[in-house]
Amino acid sequence: MLTTPETTTRGIFHGLVLEDGRAFSNWGLSRTTRPAVYIEPVSYADVQSAVRDTDRFPSPVHPVGSMHSVTSTIVNDGGTMVSTSKLDEIIGLEQDATGRQVVRVQAGCRLAKLNRWLQARNVEIAFQSEIGDATVGSLAVADSKESSVDGPGYFSAHVVGLTYVDERGELRRLSDHADGAAFYEFKCSFGLSGIVVECLLEVRPATLCRTDTSIHAFTSPEELAAGLLDAHEQSDALLAIVFLNDLAAFFEQQYKAGLGAFTPDSSQPACEEYRAAKRLAIQRGFDGVAPPQPSGLIHSRADFVNEYWHPTADESRIDFQYYEHDLSQLRRVVVESFQFTKAFQARTGYAPKGWAAFFVNRPETAKKPFGVYSAGPGVSFSFDPFCENPNDRLWQEFSRGYNQLAIHQLGANASPTQTQWLRPGDVSIPRRLARPRFTTEYYEQFLD
Repeated sequence: MLTTPETTTRGIFHGLVLEDGRAFSNWGLSRTTRPAVYIEPVSYADVQSAVRDTDRFPSPVHPVGSMHSVTSTIVNDGGTMVSTSKLDEIIGLEQDATGRQVVRVQAGCRLAKLNRWLQARNVEIAFQSEIGDATVGSLAVADSKESSVDGPGYFSAHVVGLTYVDERGELRRLSDHADGAAFYEFKCSFGLSGIVVECLLEVRPATLCRTDTSIHAFTSPEELAAGLLDAHEQSDALLAIVFLNDLAAFFEQQYKAGLGAFTPDSSQPACEEYRAAKRLAIQRGFDGVAPPQPSGLIHSRADFVNEYWHPTADESRIDFQYYEHDLSQLRRVVVESFQFTKAFQARTGYAPKGWAAFFVNRPETAKKPFGVYSAGPGVSFSFDPFCENPNDRLWQEFSRGYNQLAIHQLGANASPTQTQWLRPGDVSIPRRLARPRFTTEYYEQFLD
């Protein structure tokens, strides 16, 4: 247990408490929940008090960040929803016990805020996702993805230490160098082992990259798969937006371009035009948005960690399914996904807006013991169908059917925070990682 002033404060909650049974929805307005209590802690002691007081704060006590997840991970009817939005300070840069430069940051800090702060100090974390609304604490113990220029392409790989509140309300600390396997398992726990309040992230000197974009048409799914593999082989990082039913793809290929924290003036205004258009395309699920196609654009990757507005129910907004495969399976996945999509379209007239393909470097299994990216050193790719309306009945029907293909026939790994319509057995979380105080009904079905 940590010996800090906050550990001695018991029974007092200073933050916001709402007990009126109001509903909360995720960003995409596809999931809604009515917790008995909603709280916004303003200190670690607040989190401790909430966990200890089982009468005022009924179980499950479950944290949320920006609620961008597309699944039922926010659903906690009758329990206590813990918003980390007020715990969002960036405490500072320091050296850890191993001599690494790290940034100490609270769990509710959003990636866009963190990246801007680091950029101003000429450093970065080696993960810069487009979704800058995601919070540090959520991603430290859940799943994420980006086509990383170098290093593992998921956020928690860059978390080297964390502080959390356990099921007894005690403040505890874990790190990679001091706790080894226990630390790596905790990072696979989806918040079921404890509520993260603070993280240490390894940082490095800020870097620039060069981006080339292009659009390609193909004559067959086999040719499309070959094109994806070629583009990945030629790049330091590749993001592909695949219009599978049309056998076409948009490639964003990135290459290392040396040290630097800020986009050079010579790349403006093209960089800002591309950033804004890409953000709008993602926001709207690529509905009616055609991003420009820059080539040779030198820029800071931090500039593309975007924030998104909260959509209304009648606005187009992105929704997606996530599936992880080993790179060796790419051809089969593309071909069989094409066949499934064409058959569904012939029967219903519907096809998803597109598919996002990310290419993620995996570490050794000891550092990612469960879930996605746990197959050991290698490269994974995700092949993720997306649409512009999460509540479209045909999209939901397509997603349920594609789950069966991707998980049970193609052997994909799925994520409880990024893959919808999962059934018991589709994903597995070791039961020993879950504490009853924190485990919602949604997660209970995946415990093994």
